[in-house]
Amino acid sequence: MPIGILRKYLLIFGGVFFLMSALQLVRFFNQRADIWWTPQALALPLADCSDRVQAFVGEVTLPEQLKAGRLQLVTDMGARPMTESDIRLRFNNWDRTRAERIPSLLGVGVALGASGVIFLIGVLGWGPIKPMDGTR
Repeated sequence: MPIGILRKYLLIFGGVFFLMSALQLVRFFNQRADIWWTPQALALPLADCSDRVQAFVGEVTLPEQLKAGRLQLVTDMGARPMTESDIRLRFNNWDRTRAERIPSLLGVGVALGASGVIFLIGVLGWGPIKPMDGTR
């Protein structure tokens, strides 16, 4: 294979994969963090969230305050004691989503580095040395 063609392949291959990997990293770091909230319609009841959150009113947990009947819900129709079904929680899952993407992000980083080296080899023209006497 002539050296000029090898250099073109290295430039094209390295450049394309470098740009693709860099684009994925830029997309990851510029992604909005506020889009990972649980939708309002899928908000979870308080009982289903006890493994992820504890809410306190004063020094007492929210479920204990509800059971004791100390919390009131004021509506247009008047006040009534709150129940657990009145409380629903939404979560921001950005931290979990971001953590799940770390392995693929590491792969993209490796691809970015490797393609950068290949592109650099193509730019600098490193490769097989041409014979000086004109023979092949």
